[in-house]
Amino acid sequence: MTNTTGPDREDVRRMFDRIAPRYDLANRILSFHVDSYWRHFALKSAHISQDESWLDIATGTGDMVQTGKKISPGSKWYGIDPSRGMLLGFRQRKTLQSVPLVQGQAEFLPYSDNCIHGVTIAFGLRNFSDREKGLREIHRVLVKDGSLVILEFHPKTDGKWSDNIFANTYLNRILPFLGGLVSGDVPAYKYLNTSSRHFWTVSHLHTFLKHAGFHSVKHWGMMAKAVTLTIARKE
Repeated sequence: MTNTTGPDREDVRRMFDRIAPRYDLANRILSFHVDSYWRHFALKSAHISQDESWLDIATGTGDMVQTGKKISPGSKWYGIDPSRGMLLGFRQRKTLQSVPLVQGQAEFLPYSDNCIHGVTIAFGLRNFSDREKGLREIHRVLVKDGSLVILEFHPKTDGKWSDNIFANTYLNRILPFLGGLVSGDVPAYKYLNTSSRHFWTVSHLHTFLKHAGFHSVKHWGMMAKAVTLTIARKE
């Protein structure tokens, strides 16, 4: 699958506004709290320096930023997300009160060229309305050799997670049911499942990163390779 056009940005924004109040709880339950490990592993692998500036795109309620500041207390973080509800949840974290936040999209980053040392996206790339444009914008704001860190669900092929029966059963049936039950929004978690299954494969992501100007692209598979950590650098 090579579609670079994502969902309508307003539909996505409204959906995340609806599920924002119970989003963190749903994530912990649905991942058995393993999502915290994925974020920690991703940022440890990125080797964040104390004096670097990092931008978290689709920052949600701040899980990635909070993890980054714990790993590297001297690092400077920024967050951007289209959902006001998610950003309100972010602001409720006392440890993140000083983090500058912007309500906006990855396709139109309000930052100067070559000003950010690293960019993170945790489970948000598939929700970009224009994925190629988003990657080009990220490339623009990164300094030379800056890092892009992506955590995302990737199918093995279009519509199929993997050959692992448990992974397929959990992601296709259990996750949408539990997500809808916890959040009270069944359509949102059906969308999250469908958008993931029909997103790029890891191979497609690799290709589009190269097209956007990134190099040294590396991947680590988790959860029967349905979840992938990708780290790339700006040329």
